[in-house]
Amino acid sequence: MDGYEIIQELASFLSGDELIVSSNGNISRQVYHYCPQPQIYLRGSMGLPVSVGLGVAIARPERQILALVGDGNLLMGLGSLATTSSIRPKNLKILILDNNAYATTGNQTTTSGILDYPSLLDGLAIHNIEPIQRNDPIDIAKNKMQLWLDATELCVLPALVGSNPPTLTNIPWHPEQIAEFQRS
Repeated sequence: MDGYEIIQELASFLSGDELIVSSNGNISRQVYHYCPQPQIYLRGSMGLPVSVGLGVAIARPERQILALVGDGNLLMGLGSLATTSSIRPKNLKILILDNNAYATTGNQTTTSGILDYPSLLDGLAIHNIEPIQRNDPIDIAKNKMQLWLDATELCVLPALVGSNPPTLTNIPWHPEQIAEFQRS
């Protein structure tokens, strides 16, 4: 299963009340094209999706915040998981789309292959769902997504995915416009 397929499936679970903070690059383009609009599409913010998601969760406690982060972004901002664990916002859920590559910039390999997500997240005392595996049938992936979304506390769902993103147009909005959409 590829990351964009996870995002497409996630879209079917959304009520429209959730607020998505998405990693820069392919993940933001996929969220823009497959999920309700507008969301918070990070552009040029490598390593910051979890931190931004944490800030939004604190600022908007009445909203369910979903941070969608790629493995490259996660690795660059790994310390943000410790801060997030310390604060523990109940309205924040983190979905890690790990394709073991910097897919947006040419599929250079990341070092995420060394991560044992359950051990890492357990070590940070962050509730987590058993990772979605590349070859999981769609019903297994959907069950894990439902468990993640239904969690009543900070929760992380790692998804080990393929690196075959579709070609999608860029998001036509400038960052200032994206911020303005969230104020209304």
